[in-house]
Amino acid sequence: MSLPKIKLNRGFTLIEVVIALAVFAFLIGGLLGFLPWSVEGVSKVREQDTAYGLVDGVQVELERMGFTMVEAGTSRLEGLYSAFDLPRESENKFDLLLVARKEGGKVSFEQVVEEASSSTLNDDETEEGPNQDLFMKEMGGTVMFNKTTSGDPVSLFGFDENHQETFPYSNRWIPEEERYFLIKCSQFPLDHRHQHHPSNGFLSLQVDIQWPYKVPDPSRDSGFRRIPMKFRNHFRLPMAIVR
Repeated sequence: MSLPKIKLNRGFTLIEVVIALAVFAFLIGGLLGFLPWSVEGVSKVREQDTAYGLVDGVQVELERMGFTMVEAGTSRLEGLYSAFDLPRESENKFDLLLVARKEGGKVSFEQVVEEASSSTLNDDETEEGPNQDLFMKEMGGTVMFNKTTSGDPVSLFGFDENHQETFPYSNRWIPEEERYFLIKCSQFPLDHRHQHHPSNGFLSLQVDIQWPYKVPDPSRDSGFRRIPMKFRNHFRLPMAIVR
């Protein structure tokens, strides 16, 4: 009488376990390498959504400022009000700058600057161009950009410590290091189909939303650092305000 055969369950050898762990570690290491890219991608999508959401805030702020100031602050053409001259490109073109925080929401008028070259915008300076205090209208009159004749602030550039704490000006104040989004508004060039003319009941604008504009930097006396334009993201769109 023969004895029954006993079936033995054979396990993994030590070499097989080591090989399996090595393959597993290799795969996990490769996947973890993509994690920073994924986090950065989510952050970029979130900031892009915030930029898209600023459109209504930009429209409201431009309407609050009024047609006359926006027209002067984006001045690009000369001879618009002359009965004898044709419109022409001005030597001094203005950009109107608005800003918003990283979380979006409120949009505030920062300042008006003279249009600067790309080489100036790409250096480490903390300005987008030479600041403009006022604009002399062709038909007479002056438009103040920073402070009124009574000293009240019009733009963030015209604020001082007292005004920052005073209602209603304090509602518009955004600290320099928190101005993450820059909204640059300018008129369309000569001979463009959206070229501005006084006979229009509206003013067409090129709007360029850029980010990051300024970020906190405790190592600097100013407390912030301006990001050169070549490193910023852009969202461009046309916009119009009515008289």
